[in-house]
Amino acid sequence: MKRLVGCLAVLALVAICVRATRGNEPPAPAKIRVLLTSGGHGFEKEAFFGVFDAMPGIQYTKAEMPKDAGLLKPGLEKQFDVLVMYDMVHAITPEQQQAFVALLRQGIGLVALHHNLGAHRDWPEYTKIIGGKFCFGDCQFDGRKYHQSTYKHGQEIHVTLSDPDHPVTRGLKDFTIHDEIYGGCYVAPDVKVLLTTDHPGNNPQIAWTKTYGRSKVLYLQLGHDSQAYRNPHYGELIGRAIQFVAPAR
Repeated sequence: MKRLVGCLAVLALVAICVRATRGNEPPAPAKIRVLLTSGGHGFEKEAFFGVFDAMPGIQYTKAEMPKDAGLLKPGLEKQFDVLVMYDMVHAITPEQQQAFVALLRQGIGLVALHHNLGAHRDWPEYTKIIGGKFCFGDCQFDGRKYHQSTYKHGQEIHVTLSDPDHPVTRGLKDFTIHDEIYGGCYVAPDVKVLLTTDHPGNNPQIAWTKTYGRSKVLYLQLGHDSQAYRNPHYGELIGRAIQFVAPAR
């Protein structure tokens, strides 16, 4: 009987120690809150959203542009940490444009993906926000003339890390992805280029980062369809991009 009592006492002490240890463990890090926009361009919804469903450390809410453009205003940074923009909306109202700029000057992370390079085609400030533009006709930037940008589906794109020490690319290796190419696009000279390609039909720059107002911005050209979505580098890069641009809490 004494042995049984002793064993029970030891077990009780162990249970107390385990509870105390658990109580001292740091809380799990809060998930990054993402507002994910789409609209103005078709895409394979189930496969695309599946990339984000499988992404650890984030929680996302869908927004449809331009219907939900009114959300992009100061105060949104209290509800979300990062905007991921996969829309190619033609335009939003001047009032919505002003509110969006005010939000970015306030500070919120921004990741722009693929065809978002062609969004807001008649709003010059958006070119400054994301650092580039898919031209839908003749344009001029930095004293240079640009003609209609080009695209082509179903290409094998070899991607090279131009800055392997950046937080978004550190530890990754060069890779190949089956995706759509963009050629003849404008890329601002002051962006920090992270990924490049030697595909003759594509702009050399595949991904870059910059700052607009108090917001970190990252653009990634990849992501036309499920063949690109299934490439493990795609989700990895987006996840890293979200973490990079997210403001410190």
